[in-house]
Amino acid sequence: MSIDWSRTITAEARAATALEAAKAEARVTLAAAVTAARATLITDLPGQSMIYLAKEAEARAWMADPIPDPAAYPLLSAELGITAPDGASLAQIWLNLATLWRSTAAGLEALRLTASAAIDAATTLEEVGSAMEGLVI
Repeated sequence: MSIDWSRTITAEARAATALEAAKAEARVTLAAAVTAARATLITDLPGQSMIYLAKEAEARAWMADPIPDPAAYPLLSAELGITAPDGASLAQIWLNLATLWRSTAAGLEALRLTASAAIDAATTLEEVGSAMEGLVI
């Protein structure tokens, strides 16, 4: 005896499955959109984020140092004369870039978290769609 499983699955079960599939697809789309937006703002090389954090730390230390010795700041020393003519100018550039990144990253993170929460809270396919409509990056 063969059972027709398509008749045993309730409409509610099919709807729940469709909703979970839509949420999963929305999460993937959201992650891809945020990844693409971040990629336009960063240098995506292995270890580069660590270097940027170290540059920011050196810049802060340089600016606080009353008589900075370039030898004590290896990343700054390596870039002197390339991006800026002197240590103070270079340190300020790095600090400005860190501030700009944080500001942009905060906006993207708020968007990601808001959309993610809306996806999680969605109880219908329409609500999932609504959560994604606000996704403008």
